[in-house]
Amino acid sequence: MNIAVVRSIFGSIIFKIASSVATFISVPLLLHALGTDNYGIWVTLTALVGWLNLFDFGSGYSLKNKVTESLVHKDEQQLNVLIAGTIQFYLLSTLVILLVFAGALIFIDAFNSHLLLAVTIYLPVILAFPFTLGHFVIQGLKKFNLFNSLLLMQSVVWLLIIELFNHNIIQGSIERIAIVYSSLYVIVNFFIFFSSLRAVKFEWSEMMRFSNFVASKKSLLVGGNFFLLQVSSLLLFSLGNIMTYNNLQLRDVAQFDTVNKVYLMGMTVFNVVISVFWAEISHAKALEDKSKLLKIQKQLLLVAFIFSLGTVLVTFLVPLFVTYWTKGVIHVELIQLIPFVLLTSVQFFSYVGAVFLNAFEELKGQVVLSVIAAVLIIPLAKYFFYLNLGIGSVPAASFVLIVPTLLYVHFKSLKCIKSMNSI
Repeated sequence: MNIAVVRSIFGSIIFKIASSVATFISVPLLLHALGTDNYGIWVTLTALVGWLNLFDFGSGYSLKNKVTESLVHKDEQQLNVLIAGTIQFYLLSTLVILLVFAGALIFIDAFNSHLLLAVTIYLPVILAFPFTLGHFVIQGLKKFNLFNSLLLMQSVVWLLIIELFNHNIIQGSIERIAIVYSSLYVIVNFFIFFSSLRAVKFEWSEMMRFSNFVASKKSLLVGGNFFLLQVSSLLLFSLGNIMTYNNLQLRDVAQFDTVNKVYLMGMTVFNVVISVFWAEISHAKALEDKSKLLKIQKQLLLVAFIFSLGTVLVTFLVPLFVTYWTKGVIHVELIQLIPFVLLTSVQFFSYVGAVFLNAFEELKGQVVLSVIAAVLIIPLAKYFFYLNLGIGSVPAASFVLIVPTLLYVHFKSLKCIKSMNSI
């Protein structure tokens, strides 16, 4: 593993851990400031922010591969065309999001019951949607430390402001907290967007060439497969708060969200490794370096094993940690955590195979399995709620559905690597 990769991994992990620590500290403060019921409402609404990423229809992931490959081929003009065309697509998508959001205010109970809060959170975030393209460009350029340092800044400022609210230094309601939340989101994403385009020396005059949209057609179409994977991932891994809200009680939503955040911290750190290696895989693919790809695969499998073992060991401390973390407001039993452990461990190994297929843009098999899982997740989770699995119902359903994908992605990724010419 070369020094640049090591520096990117460890630097990004430090930033991500620091960001996660800031988020962890902010949870009990926010819980105290809002109360259990309002906190349940807050996490239910904000959980849907991640769904906005769907509306790039996978084009960002396709562009990310092209940005990394451009480091090998050095075709700056073509990269400018692709970026301009993708930004134009993002602007059109923003209009679609606004229409969908208007419908959500009418048909989604959590939204129409808290109309002002939903608008306060989502309207600025939606209008800033084109800025999120910067996430993919900056990662494609392998500037992971810059990217994660900006996200850390967002978490730290959020923590400081929640601390001020919690101690009544700033007087406010849940709506004012929402204003701060959405404002931070807009500012940080703007800086990421600006920094990434400056790094690729993007020519803004390209934005006025609508032919770029047509020229980017192939990249945007490849993004369609990434879009289907995004949809299924959100259904598998982001429905927990919503389904718990619909099937249990608000205190269970708070309990689920708290436990889920513990395990998401491990996934967050692991995703840093995956993001760094994605760029390395794309780079090795552009060079047709088979031996390097096989080496990366072994390294990632070892990392997945270490993370899985760590998850099992840490789980024994989670009940005590949650009680201490929430200052006695939330309690969990060890047996409730088994579905979370199983899901997290299988995700680690599944992502190792999937990242190779993502870099190779070999997505059809993944898409088929993901669509099947997306169709089955709600009825299967409801069945587990019926069996009284409680807050473990959704992660248990996700675990069952992701196992076939785990087997497929490893088989297919190894086949893709072996089909290349060795250098």
